[in-house]
Amino acid sequence: MQLSLKAVRFVIDALDHYRNFHDDQLRQPGLSEDDIADLENDRLFLDAIKSDFEKYKAELNEQRKSVNAEV
Repeated sequence: MQLSLKAVRFVIDALDHYRNFHDDQLRQPGLSEDDIADLENDRLFLDAIKSDFEKYKAELNEQRKSVNAEV
C-alpha cells in the first residue's frame, strides 16, 4: 500500500489520539486486571504501528528530497 505524506501524517495523528483515549481508559476506576492488561497491550501495539508509520513517513520525506534535488 502506498500512502501520501499527508495521509501518513493523518494516520500518525489518529494513532496518537487513539493512544490518548487508551490512557484515559486506564485512568478509569474499577477496571479489572484483564481490562488493564488488554488496554496496555493495545497501547504497545499502537506504539508499534505508529513507529512503522513514522519510518514510512521518513522514507517518503527522503524520496521527496531526492526528487527535489534532481529537478
